[in-house]
Formats: sequence, C-alpha cells, structure tokens
Amino acid sequence: MSTAHKGCLECGKPWNERKPGREFCCSSCRLAFNNRRMKRGAEMYDLFRAMRRERDQAKLLGIWAEMCRLELRWQQEDDLQRPGRRSYMPPRKALTNLRETGRLPIGDVVAKSYRAGR
Repeated sequence: MSTAHKGCLECGKPWNERKPGREFCCSSCRLAFNNRRMKRGAEMYDLFRAMRRERDQAKLLGIWAEMCRLELRWQQEDDLQRPGRRSYMPPRKALTNLRETGRLPIGDVVAKSYRAGR
C-alpha cells in the first residue's frame, strides 16, 4: 500500500510542490528517518539470516512469527509517533535502490539457481 504524502515523511511538515518527489523538509529529518531504518534493519538482520540459513531450528523457534511481531511493534510505534507517515521504502523503490547500487544485480535470483540444482 503506498501512501501519498504532502509533507515531510519524518515530521509531517507540509511544503509547496516546487521540488516534486521530495520526501523530507530538511537533512535532519532525512537523517532521523534513515537512522531509524538502519537500526530496525540491524534488529531484523540476524533473525532473517537465521531463518534462511538454519531453517529447521528457526522454524522450531518461530523466527518468522517473531519477525512479524517485531514489524507490528514498529508499525504501532510509527502510528503513535508519526501518524499517517510510512517509515519504509515502497517495494519498487527498495528493489530499484538495491539494483542501482549493484547490491542486487538484475536477474540474480537465488531461488531459481537453488531449485535448478535439485
């Protein structure tokens, strides 16, 4: 679900549309937004890697459910502190950023090569 915004994604301060596509009113809001994403990403990193690399144990421990609970807690925090503003990139933008920086080459699909080896 994408949310159209007319103001800063961090503080909600509205602005005029002289610069279309702008998401933040100032660099401090942009930094606060990105710092929160990095902190949350670090919290999710170990859980996701454990789920992918040690599936049997991760399944027994309910890692996926814990990841979903963690995300729900973040959404509840956002709803209280930053109502109406998302604190994540839309899916298309997230993939585009990964591909443009070379961290996810186009066509590099792990699942296809994994299944082909079976």
